[in-house]
Amino acid sequence: MVILIKFGGSVITYKNKYKSARKKMVDKLTLELAKVWKKDYKLILVHGAGSFGHAPVVKYKINNGVHTKGQKIGFADTHLAVSELSNLIVKSLIKYNVPAVSLPPAFLFEQNNKKVVRFYSQPIFDYFNEGYLPVLYGDMVLDYSLGGSVLSGDQIMTVLSKAMPVDKMIFITDVEGVLDNNGNVIPIINKDNLSEVQHHLTGSKNVDVTGGMHGKIMEIIHSGVPTVITNSKSMKDAILGKKVGTFILP
Repeated sequence: MVILIKFGGSVITYKNKYKSARKKMVDKLTLELAKVWKKDYKLILVHGAGSFGHAPVVKYKINNGVHTKGQKIGFADTHLAVSELSNLIVKSLIKYNVPAVSLPPAFLFEQNNKKVVRFYSQPIFDYFNEGYLPVLYGDMVLDYSLGGSVLSGDQIMTVLSKAMPVDKMIFITDVEGVLDNNGNVIPIINKDNLSEVQHHLTGSKNVDVTGGMHGKIMEIIHSGVPTVITNSKSMKDAILGKKVGTFILP
């Protein structure tokens, strides 16, 4: 079974404090992945940028393009920061004997007006097929129209889900699932109730340049892959197919 897993930036970092990782949470999540890795699951991990990415994007004003010399420094600084976060996660995975390899999206994706138009997939598939755990993340990438733009982890999940046979996607967030206006978990989202659910979807309260929960849901719907959104406590259950969080059936 092939599963794409996404660690949300708000789960693995303190999003209101620049370059501040939640190291205990990272350790907890990687340990749980290590336990599943030994079973008959093939995984690819994607993680958000959190406070390592969103803050510098805002600081350098590069969410809508990279044109000046100062913005190019911002592009490079943001890429460096999110790479540091990825290395931290990979280091934790290796500690638990998972052969994880960080693959920088800046080298694998190109966009045009914030939409992926080129995807160099072979390195990912080569590592995946050789028994490694590829780790990708939200990053800055070249953009034909804008010079450079943000590529979110959610976008990467969508692209990967269309480029290879995927049985399930799992998004680990800082909440139990998709919540309605009363704070209750919405158990199922599909095309029949999507318009109703959209009234409950709002952007993140923290600094987020990737669209918040609404953007996440729309990326998932477009992927066409059965998906679970849940929190860190339920990640292992979600991998094992138990009913947790919000189940999205495109």
